Order: sequence, then structure tokens, then C-alpha cells
Amino acid sequence: MSVLWEALTNVDKLTIALLLLSLGIALFYEMINGFHDTANAVAMIIYTHSMKARDSVVMSGVMNFLGVLMGGIGVAYAIVHLLPVDIMVATNKNASLAMVYALLISAVIWNLGTWYFALPVSSSHSLIGSIIGVSATFGVLNGFDISQSVNWNVVYGVLAGLAISPIIGFGFAFFMMRLARKYIDSPKLFKSPSQEEKRKHPNFWARMGIIATGAGVSFAHGSNDGQKGIGLLMIILIGILPNYYALNMNSHQYKITQTKDAANNLARFYADNNETLIQMVSDKRLTSALKTKNTIAECNVDQVGSSASLVAQKLDNLKSYEDLAPEDIWSVRTTILCSDNFFAQAEKIYLISDKDKSDYIATQRKALVAPIEYAPTWVIMAVAFAIGLGTMIGYKRIVTTIGEKIGAKPINYMQGTISQLTTMITILLANFVHAPVSTTHILSSAVTGSMVAEPDGGIQKGTVKVIILSWVFTLPVTAVLGSGIYMLLNFFMK
Repeated sequence: MSVLWEALTNVDKLTIALLLLSLGIALFYEMINGFHDTANAVAMIIYTHSMKARDSVVMSGVMNFLGVLMGGIGVAYAIVHLLPVDIMVATNKNASLAMVYALLISAVIWNLGTWYFALPVSSSHSLIGSIIGVSATFGVLNGFDISQSVNWNVVYGVLAGLAISPIIGFGFAFFMMRLARKYIDSPKLFKSPSQEEKRKHPNFWARMGIIATGAGVSFAHGSNDGQKGIGLLMIILIGILPNYYALNMNSHQYKITQTKDAANNLARFYADNNETLIQMVSDKRLTSALKTKNTIAECNVDQVGSSASLVAQKLDNLKSYEDLAPEDIWSVRTTILCSDNFFAQAEKIYLISDKDKSDYIATQRKALVAPIEYAPTWVIMAVAFAIGLGTMIGYKRIVTTIGEKIGAKPINYMQGTISQLTTMITILLANFVHAPVSTTHILSSAVTGSMVAEPDGGIQKGTVKVIILSWVFTLPVTAVLGSGIYMLLNFFMK
């Protein structure tokens, strides 16, 4: 908080107002994330009367908070890197503000609308659609074509994760439910709340299974979805207060030395493998992170070695990033982004031909990006609080949809436990590869899989059809919304 306090005492009132408005919109988005996604984590617990709604929401909030704290920031920067480097290194503050407002407002509009109609739609999906729309419009307005305007390689990877994870959820839940029916001989575990009118709660084992897996889903949700909010807040802080957040001002001198050494090592690697890398550039296997247009900065593939050396020179004997001049703070950030973009491509190429070199690049890149891939503790806590608050306000609509409107029959205790267990495992596995996935998509698919697996089961085709259509339309609708809002804001903020 010391960096934030210093920033607030040294900037003008307009900047403070813009910052607070931006952070407010982002945290409101995270509250809506709670409406949609975290509500799924407590849906089974509340629907099956395993815990009181108030208690389950509190538990979910605590587990989300722990998940955000322990989940790292890999997913957060997967979201940040959806934006092309062009936008991230642009020095036009108004363009950054317009971008942030546009993607947030468009995502909020869609999420509120789908929540109102009780549709369990993914907040992640809407955010990605907004980013694509904003990025594409930014590029077109600055003279790029669509292929250069969006970081498509990252987008494809993220969309692949969003598409594959529900399939895994469906298949795993289906398989687990079939095994449960075959090997678990306890009829009470396969009853739904509507079949036990005399009982206020399910039996002990059913109750414990639902509560434990529900807590696990909340933890997993926080460890994945919470990071998307962290990424949004960091985009805002970097865009509005670059002199204070473009680099991690709290970095210890030893961390700065590690980054300096990594820059030197990568510059040396570039020199030692110059001929091979130049050939890769010639074959267009390695491409420039940026194309020079108007006032947009350029990352030149022919200067990566010298750029990395320049970072090392600026950090030599540096005790704190606060000692850098404002223009050097942004210059160091820009150069690190450009160099990392280049070596990330090289790492993937060498993974096939020379794994030792690929591993070496990966190790050096981790130290190189340390000052630009970070999140202050207060940012993490603010996001966790916003998600928890959103859960408490808006969970009821989604609970009914998950519990009663997907399957042909109300969900039973075993289906609820298996669906939650599947969701938890899938999300935690996604964290290992830093893939932003949707709690909503996975849980809805898992519930569907558990319903189809039942001998007399089935689904309500109307509800499932509406959910699928809303998933399909989320990306193009939020992309168009983001594009339109960005053009409007860009016109007024010039």
C-alpha cells in the first residue's frame, strides 16, 4: 500500500478520479463474476440443504480468498497477454484508459444481462470477447490489419482451454457417475432433496461429500477466476500510474540483480546463436512483436540482443526501481516485454530441436519478467473480497438453474458431489498450464454428464440449448460491444 499511497499523494485529482473509477468498474465486474461463477460453487450445497445459504456463502468466500492468495498470478498474466504487446507498450494514456473502460463495460453489460435471465454464462468468456473486440479496433484505428491487431496465438490457446475443459468435465462426470452406480450400494446417496421431504439435510456422508467438494470448487475458482480480476487491476494501475506500477517498486535489490543477470544471459544467448536466430527470423518463425505504425512503439527482432543488454546496463548496481528516471521505468518495461515476446517464441522452437536451450531460455525468462509480472497484496485481497461479496448478493438465480433446470429430474446427492469434484480437479489442472477456464462451463457440463449417465436420466433440452447458445454468442456479442464502446470512448478522449 505504500506505493499506492505515494502515488496518490503525488498525482493530480483528475488522475486519482480516473483511477478510482477504473478500479471501481473492475471490482464491480468481479462482483458480477461472483453472481455468475462463484454461485456455481455453492449451488449444490444450498440446493441440497447441506448447509444454510448464509453459512455456505461465507465458506465459499473464505475458500475463494484462500484460492486467490495461493493461486499465483500465472493466469492473471495470461489474461494480460491476450492484449497485443502494441497496446501494452503504447505511451498514450488516453488510449489505455479507453481500452480498459471499453472491455470492462462491455463485459459488465453482458454478464448482468445473462445473470438477470439466470443463465450460467462464463465471465471469462465475456472478458476474452471484450478484449478481442477492443484489441482489434485499436489495431484497425492505428493502421494495422486484423492479423496484427489481436494476439491470436494467445487467444487460440485460451479459447482451446475454454473449449476443452467442459468436454473433460462432461466426460469425467459421466464416467464417475457410471462407476458410482456400479460400485456404491447406498440408495440414500442417489436421492434428491425433493425425494426426502421428511429430512432437513441429506445423510452425513452425502452432506460431507457435497460440502467438501463445494469448498474445493470455491478454492479452485479463486485460484483461477480471481486471477483474471488481478490481471484487470494491474492493467489499470500500469495504464494510469505507470511511474509507480510499470515495474514492481517493492523488488528487493537481489531480485533486481537476478533480472539484470537474466537480461545479460539472454543477450549472450542471442550472440552465441545469432546465425540460427537470424535464419529463424528470415523464415518468419520468429516475428517482430510490434509493427511500427504512427506513434506505436516497435520491438525490432534485429535489436533483441542489444535491447536485452541495455536493460542489464540500466539495472547495473541499481538498488531500487524507484531510483530510475520516469522515462527509464517505462523503457525498461517496454524492452522486457519485447525481449520476452521474442524469446518466448524461440523457447517453443527450441523445445523441438534442442530442449536444453529451451529450458535455459525458460529459466532466464522467468527472472527477466519478474519486475513486470507481479501483483500487490492489496490487489489480490480486493479481488477476493469483491468476488465473495458478489456471491452473497446474486447466488439464488444460478442455484435454481444448476439444481433443477439442466436435468430432466432434480439433481441427486451423488451427482452433485461428482459434478463438484470434477469441476475442482479440472480447474486445478488448468492452473498448472496457466489456462483461464470457466467454472460455469465446467460445472454445467459436469452436471449434464452426470445426468446423462443415469439409467433413467436425461436433460432438459430447452435449458441446455439456451445455455449453449448463450455460450456461442458471448464471444461475438462482447467483441462487438467492446469495439463499439472503445470507438466511442476513443472519440471523446482524444
